[in-house]
Amino acid sequence: MTRAKSKVLVDLTPLQTPGGARGIGRYIRELAWGLAALPSDEFDEIELLALTSLNWSGRHTVTADFAGFLESQGTDLLDPSDYYSWAYRQRLSLWLAAGRLGAQAVHITDPHGTPRFLGLVGAKRIVTCHDIVPTRFPEHYFGKRDGGATIGRYIERERYRTADLVLAVSDATRNDVCSLLGVPEERVWRVYGGIHVERWAAEPGVDPGPVLVRFGLAERNYVLYVGGADWRKNIEGMVAAIARVNAMGLQLDLAWAGHLEGQKVEEVKSTVAEAGIEGSFHYLGYVPDDELSILYRGAVAHLLVSRLEGFGLTVVEAMACGCPVVTTQAGSLAEVAGDAALAVDPEDPSAIAAALERLLREPGLRADLIARGRLRAPKFSRYELGRATAEAYRRFLSSDNRQQT
Repeated sequence: MTRAKSKVLVDLTPLQTPGGARGIGRYIRELAWGLAALPSDEFDEIELLALTSLNWSGRHTVTADFAGFLESQGTDLLDPSDYYSWAYRQRLSLWLAAGRLGAQAVHITDPHGTPRFLGLVGAKRIVTCHDIVPTRFPEHYFGKRDGGATIGRYIERERYRTADLVLAVSDATRNDVCSLLGVPEERVWRVYGGIHVERWAAEPGVDPGPVLVRFGLAERNYVLYVGGADWRKNIEGMVAAIARVNAMGLQLDLAWAGHLEGQKVEEVKSTVAEAGIEGSFHYLGYVPDDELSILYRGAVAHLLVSRLEGFGLTVVEAMACGCPVVTTQAGSLAEVAGDAALAVDPEDPSAIAAALERLLREPGLRADLIARGRLRAPKFSRYELGRATAEAYRRFLSSDNRQQT
């Protein structure tokens, strides 16, 4: 008698929110591509369905064609208010869709949309944890919309403590989930994030010159930062380090790629002005990946000196592109970068500046870091992400939740 496959519903609806073009959205997209690339014999025991839409009444659309769905998606930036509407809808309605589909498990790829009531329909809850930054720094991240620090921390703790399985994107994140949220170790498995390494490693298909000219970076020494402007990103540390390098007589610019709301742009420019480096700062806004790969290749370094990251996707992008990395000593960034980066104390602008000075003065060091990064990046491929996630599904659904080894 043929054994029925376990049905796993993978939530891809966050791709249609403002987060779809940012960190969590990039993780979800690479996961979906990684799952789509797996050979069919990887799914002898499970049936994967992508949840592609859901309304308040639980009406939904699903597909087994992950690749076809992804090819139909854009990366438009949506109204930020849509994200909260999506999160509330997922929490209240996703269990209805899971029940109608007869899913044995639902993979919540964006934990902000963690649904209630899944247990009522017999579906297990698998939740990806990208980080627990708000719990670590509640004074900076829990506002009125979150119910303040006390309620916000409670919600984040329960989000993972009530999950049947947590997939943490790094060992550092796994350790935080266990030690700070009290989730039993056997229910938290590490599955690294990933990127399309081959695409980032490939030489650009266009002349980089006009791209650099358009961004005002031609014949300039610059470091590239890619991301947002929230507190953990340590904007003041980056800006202070650039000011110190320029005070040494070494001209170095800071190029910032990433969409920011108008108020955030003004806050960043104010920080830049206070440091006296207005002439060395380039706010580029959202940059598509084909142009971003050119910017990585032309940079003195990718600079990511965050106080905390759950994984560090841009570090892997930079390594794949052949761009040296300056990052922080602890947590997931050091874990991901390994020996392919210069690691510094994020709270010490002088140390950040010293690392950048070395890359400007020591071409041999830069070449060594580029070579190490290219070797390390494939460890974090989208295919490995898909394979490891599918293996987690299988092991979780076919075992008694044994601890990951």
